[in-house]
Parts: sequence; C-alpha cells; structure tokens
Amino acid sequence: MQFRDGFSATHKVLLLLSMVVITVAFFSTPESSQAVLIPELVQPESGFAIPMVGDMVIEEPGREASQSQVPPAPIQPLTERYEIQPGDTLSRIFEGKGIPATVLHRLLEADVEYLSLETIRPGTMLTFVYNLQGALEDLALEVDPARTITFSRQGDGSFLYQKTEADTYWSPALISGVIRGSFYASGIEAGLTEGQVVEIGHLLKNQIDFRRSLRAGDTFSVVVAREMTGEEFTGNTQIDSVSLHRGKRTYNAFLYDGSYYDETGESITLAFRRWPTSKPYRVSSPFNGHRLHPVTGRKAPHNGVDLAVPYGTKVLSTGDGVISRVGNHPYAGRYVDINHSGSYTTRYLHLSKVLVKRGERVKRGQTIALSGNSGRTTGAHLHFEFHISGRPVNPLTANIPTSANVPENKLASFKAQVSKQLAMMQVQEKSGSMYAEAATGAAVH
Repeated sequence: MQFRDGFSATHKVLLLLSMVVITVAFFSTPESSQAVLIPELVQPESGFAIPMVGDMVIEEPGREASQSQVPPAPIQPLTERYEIQPGDTLSRIFEGKGIPATVLHRLLEADVEYLSLETIRPGTMLTFVYNLQGALEDLALEVDPARTITFSRQGDGSFLYQKTEADTYWSPALISGVIRGSFYASGIEAGLTEGQVVEIGHLLKNQIDFRRSLRAGDTFSVVVAREMTGEEFTGNTQIDSVSLHRGKRTYNAFLYDGSYYDETGESITLAFRRWPTSKPYRVSSPFNGHRLHPVTGRKAPHNGVDLAVPYGTKVLSTGDGVISRVGNHPYAGRYVDINHSGSYTTRYLHLSKVLVKRGERVKRGQTIALSGNSGRTTGAHLHFEFHISGRPVNPLTANIPTSANVPENKLASFKAQVSKQLAMMQVQEKSGSMYAEAATGAAVH
C-alpha cells in the first residue's frame, strides 16, 4: 500500500505545535532536579553555595575558594597509662597488652646497667606510647615526682634509656618522742616510719643496748629530711641527725658526706671495704660512665667494674647494710642490692648463688653470694657497683669512707653543721608543745 505524499494544512499546524511543546519542556527542567544532579555545599558563615561534583570543588567565577576548608589533623600516636597493681609482673602486663615478648627483652637489655624496671611496685605509673601501626614506640616509668625513666625505640628495634630528673632539695623536720615501752613502739608513735626506727637502732647499736638500757621517760630527737621538687614530696627521706637522751648521757649520730659520725667526728659505723672479695682481682672491664656502644655508637655506660674472679668465688658485702633487693634478670643474672647507712648502695651481678634474703641485715665483710656467669655473659666474672645518692661511681677510685674519722681538712665544716643540727634538736627542750608538732612532721627553719 502506498501513502499519499503530503498533509493537509491543519495537520501541518498541529505537527509544528507538538514539536514546539516538546522542545520547551526539555529545556525547562525544574531547579530542584538540577540540585540533585549537581550537589551543593552550603557555607553557613559566608551564606553562598559552592557547587560540588564528586569530591571536586567547582569554584564560581570571580569567587575564591572557601578558607574554612581546613585539612584534617594528623592522627596522633596512642598513649596509654597504667598503674602497677599488687601481683603485677612486667611479663604479665606486656602479655595483657599484646606486646611481644621480644620487645620486653629489648627493654630489659637497655635497662641492664640500671635495673630501673626491677623497682616497679604497686602504685608506680607506666606510660605506653604506640605508633600508628600499633607497635610500642616509647615506655615511660615514673619513678617518683622528680624522676622519669624513658625507653625510646631506635631504628634497629632496640631501645634507648633516658633519665629525666627535676631539681630537688631537702626539707628538714624535727620528730621528738618519749620512751614508753620499746623504742620501736615509741618511735612509731612519735611519727617515725618503721624503716627509720630500724635505721636509728642500727646507727646507735654500738653505743647503747636498746633492749636493756632504755628506761621510761628517756627522750629522743630526730631530724628527718624530706626530698622535695617544688612543693611536691618525692617520697624519699633521710635521717640527718639523731640524739638519744638516756639519763645524763646523750648518744648522737650526724650525717656528713654520706656517712654518720658522733659529735667529735668519729665514725659510728664501720668504713667500707674497697673490694667485694677477700683479695683484689684483675679488672676485666673498667667503670666507664661515657662508654659508647661499639656498633650503634650510642651512649651505653658501664656503671661498675668487672672483676675476673673464678666461678664460685665468695662475694663479700663491702659495708654494713640491709639487703634491699635480690633478683634474677635475663641479662644481669642473679644479683643483690645492699642499702648502707646514709646515701650509699652497692650492687653485685652475675652471681651463681645468693646466700641472703631481702630485708636481712649484713655486716662488712660478710659473705652474701658466690660469683658466677648468670645472665648474659661471656664467662665467669663479678660485676660490682657503688652508688652515692643514686648515682654510680667508680668503686675502686671514688671518695668513699674507708677511714674511721672525718678528714682533718673537713672537720671545721663538719662541726659547723653539727652545731646547727644540735640547735635544731634542742628546740624541743625549750617548748613543751614540740612533741605534738613533731608528730605532724612540721618543717623546722
């Protein structure tokens, strides 16, 4: 069938009108539809809209990009603080936090010359800092308000030991009391700690028998100094002086240059031995506080002396004191720490056998252990350290008390200090209220 070629005039007019309507409808899309096709970001402060396509900002002609477009802040490493609880161990803490045992061993290796991590006790704060990958980057140990130990991860995976120490000073306080019953009970009642009572008994034991000689009504005065940083107490104390009045006699002890003397300058405790063995031995590795690691080039001090003693040699305490620590470290091996009267401590490492217990009182020259090669060693030897006020010194050359009296050239200084301390302790004799004040630990200026 064939169509005729052509339309009537009416058909042509209708066709033209239909095309016009379709064209107008196509180019007249509502504004709301346009907003769906091209999303807009409205800036509330400026009040104008910036058209957006995907993640790209399309700037309007003649208008600058919004200054409120602040890049996101960088992700900070995760910091976590943990307070040591009774029964905690480092291995248990690290295991609970998912830190590999290899990391703990690297920390212990960095700590082998200090054994700071061996001192953790309930209440001690640890701060863990992790990097963005979740690996331990830093570990901080808050020893006390004035001292923090930080272990920082190095590029080779090892850790670097750093100690931060704030300025400190000693604030003296007078504590006085009257003997009612035992000296121990009377001292505690006056405000002394158990450790301070024990130390006073040790200081004066060669002058007076505390069990038989003291009588009710005898008096004592003790100047206890508290270590402060700013206005905060670090928790450390020391006994500066003691006076025990027994009838008409007075027994004194004064701290001077780390040792205790009576009012004439004569030592009331035995002097130290220079060697922790019955005879001198060859030094296989000397004391070196500035030693550099042969591989890393970083500071790796040797805080003691290594003595080439045969395996099983008797190790002697170099002075009277109390065993403060007995431990077994992966790198230091079996070791013993002794706290001597005053500001002195000694340490003995790599032992094969320990013959004393924590809290036990030992005498100068007493056998405390047998030497060995426990821990990380290349052979049997004894590592011996001597610390004064918490700082390691060369035990074979340091100025430590090996004589029984105050040196002649320091006697005038000693007597001037004694005069001040005696005046401080005699204050209680002039004030009947001093006993009550002393129990609060009031500072005396």
